[in-house]
Amino acid sequence: MKLSIQHHTTHSYERAVSFSDHALFLRPLDSHLRHVVRFEVATTPASQQRWVRDAYGNLVLRCNFGLLESQQLSFNTSIVIEVGEDNPFDFILESYATAYPFSYREPDLTALRPYVNAQAPKGAGRVLDWFYQAVPSPMQHVDVVQFLSDLNAAVARDINYLRRDEEGIQDPDTTLALRTGSCRDMAVLFIAITRQLGFAARFCSGYLYDPPVAGEDAHVFNRAVGSMHAWAEIYLPGAGWKGFDPTNGILANGFFIPCAVSHEPKAVDPIQGSYFANASVASTMDVSLEIEGMDQ
Repeated sequence: MKLSIQHHTTHSYERAVSFSDHALFLRPLDSHLRHVVRFEVATTPASQQRWVRDAYGNLVLRCNFGLLESQQLSFNTSIVIEVGEDNPFDFILESYATAYPFSYREPDLTALRPYVNAQAPKGAGRVLDWFYQAVPSPMQHVDVVQFLSDLNAAVARDINYLRRDEEGIQDPDTTLALRTGSCRDMAVLFIAITRQLGFAARFCSGYLYDPPVAGEDAHVFNRAVGSMHAWAEIYLPGAGWKGFDPTNGILANGFFIPCAVSHEPKAVDPIQGSYFANASVASTMDVSLEIEGMDQ
């Protein structure tokens, strides 16, 4: 299947400002099931562009604007990508990791240390209280995938989706208190819980293609149509990193197109950079995203 992704972000300022380098985490990660045919970014003002691979293996496009000043900063991204069918349940777990709880073993454990932290981070002190009453078998389960799926579905059930294009992530306790959150907020809630339960978990930012229902504007499963998506990945021995999408309560399949992964969500904000001005400057941001299937 070939997809077209058109992603546009525009910042408008009340007067001309200058800009730092901007880092773009927008290029999909290639794999045996994903191949990027074309990736182009046109910026206003014009920029010098170079590629960097970060510590997580993400491909980062850095845009340098020199000394140019402008009242508008825009990134117009055009992507064509080929994706293959991916059955999220097509894997075989190691025998010691089929049930919950289990313990990671070497050499995986050393590599996974940045993603495993059983201590509750700031703003996530009450998440287990919610978890223990939200899933049917919180203490142990004969099927670890079903255990994680139950949690995934519980977040989707109890948290209402609220689109937020501005930067920043709610802490998990706030998400539970408000019972609303963006896809980033729900992914961070899922990660906070699973890490406290002993799982290696990481944050994933990317795109989600959800084909519209024939002849209608409705979509099949995605509550976050029209914006970039975020989900969690759990490392399961024998299966590797497997995606769980708590926004929609499903496992990640071939329609999920990751652009960046990290143990820290802020490290992979899709567009990162600053502007410079001698005084405070009011600004607005406009974001649009369209993902469409292309005729083969």
